[in-house]
Amino acid sequence: MLEPRSLINFIGLINFIGPALMLLYCGYCWIHQGCHHKGKGWKTREESPKGFWFTIILLLVLSIITIATNFYFNKR
Repeated sequence: MLEPRSLINFIGLINFIGPALMLLYCGYCWIHQGCHHKGKGWKTREESPKGFWFTIILLLVLSIITIATNFYFNKR
């Protein structure tokens, strides 16, 4: 049986995996200069500049906020 402290650490690790995957996908989109659009497939930065920047900024902001709140609430 897991101790309560180790269970809290495990849950914190799980809460870190989602934002880390978002950052990895954001990096992948940046390196390949495109992103996936639902129903349209992969679009390059030149074909869909607004969608590209929306995806990059959204993923960066969400992942940074989620990681920061996880660190803030785990210190308490």
